[in-house]
Amino acid sequence: MLDRPADGLDDHNPLAGLPGAQPTRVLVGGVGLPWLRDLDFGTQFLRRIEHLEWPADVVLDDLSYAAHRVLHTLQERKPSKVVLVGAMPRDVDPPGTIRRYQLDLTPPSDDEVAERLGEAVGGIIDLDHTLAVVRYWKGFPPDTVVIEVEPGDRAFGLGFSEDVEAVVETVLAMVREEVGIPDGSGNEGMVAGDGAAGRASGDVDPGRASGNLDPGRAAGSGTMETSA
Repeated sequence: MLDRPADGLDDHNPLAGLPGAQPTRVLVGGVGLPWLRDLDFGTQFLRRIEHLEWPADVVLDDLSYAAHRVLHTLQERKPSKVVLVGAMPRDVDPPGTIRRYQLDLTPPSDDEVAERLGEAVGGIIDLDHTLAVVRYWKGFPPDTVVIEVEPGDRAFGLGFSEDVEAVVETVLAMVREEVGIPDGSGNEGMVAGDGAAGRASGDVDPGRASGNLDPGRAAGSGTMETSA
């Protein structure tokens, strides 16, 4: 069995007490695969929005590295809320579909996390590996939201496919809502390319939502909202 602390995170916080240290209320993390077009959505999305105005207690962080290192980052920062953004191929929704859900923090099995860790050490980086490993060691706060986009183009290259480019502004609106920034504060229309502004979203029955995730591999989700 893997060593999992029963009480959650280590109480040591290297950021605590530092002069001028700003508590992290919300950490917005992007997860992407470099040079793989839509699969690099999380990283490239953060680069597009980092110049916008964000509250002082909101941190934008590129989490496109091994899952166990993401765990360490969250243990250090101890945010009150986490919003994870990325692209994850589920192959059940059209490209450009956005799935937003409150993360189910139930830890995965020992066997699954051992497999995920082995793959992460070998260089695999994606949302599912990050979600599984961090959930296992109770590294997420209770308020953790995932916003994932169904990729269209997974080939080597730069830029997004038209389907994914079209929903960049919608993802931004969702992130701003999660962070608590009201509509109409002046940052709309500043990150998308030539695509449309976005797609209307609607609530999805939780029973159907589970069908959007590979039950053998994907992290659990609570009530899910999709945009398609």
